[in-house]
Amino acid sequence: MAKTLYYDSGGLLEATINDGTYSGTSWSDSASMTNESRLVDQSISSAVTDFNNADALKITFPTSTALDFVALYFSASETDNISLYKLVATNTFSSAIDITSDFSAGWTVGEFSSASTTDWHLASTSGDVANLTEFIVGSKLAFEVQPDVGIGEQEIFGSDVKTSIGGVEYATKKHSSKSTFSLNFSNISQTFKNNLQSFEQSVQSYKKFIYSEDGTTGPFHYVRLDSPIQFAEVAFERYSASFTLREQLS
Repeated sequence: MAKTLYYDSGGLLEATINDGTYSGTSWSDSASMTNESRLVDQSISSAVTDFNNADALKITFPTSTALDFVALYFSASETDNISLYKLVATNTFSSAIDITSDFSAGWTVGEFSSASTTDWHLASTSGDVANLTEFIVGSKLAFEVQPDVGIGEQEIFGSDVKTSIGGVEYATKKHSSKSTFSLNFSNISQTFKNNLQSFEQSVQSYKKFIYSEDGTTGPFHYVRLDSPIQFAEVAFERYSASFTLREQLS
């Protein structure tokens, strides 16, 4: 599969989030979960609590929004079933994707046929969910071509080094090191350029997202866009593009 960006294309962070329960095809509002805001706080440090069997987190977008993937981050291994449901009629939902597996620590990404609606809900369909710290939904951006050979990867050290008058160095470790990924495309289509620009407008330097080296297989990197994408026209409706992604520690 192609290298892919899994990002919040529909405005998940701006959507209305409500916890509740589901029964059959319907959803009901209730204070069933605690700390549900942790699932959309752009941090993989803290988990939602009281996400029990038949609980469901409802996502309401202001307008009909197309989605084709869901990404889940677990801070530790977990054995439960999770489904994403889409609204098909008044308070009537059907499954968009069922993820029934033993979740390993880290990201799990599931893709499904694109569907558009205003309301979705993420539900536990078997067991009580623990260790779920973040999720992302949106429309993926799969690269139409591979980046040029030689993707740049560099470590950013998290240490602050000071030198005394006598030349002795003292180091303070502020955080673990981070990786950066520099991607260059020498010849892309107008369509892919437009898709990259839509992605850039959605995430800017604010929203975190997933860079996958190989579709739903990974490896997955939780990143930000480090700086604006640089485009240049190389021929009629053909462009070069370059950008850098910066790894996130939490």
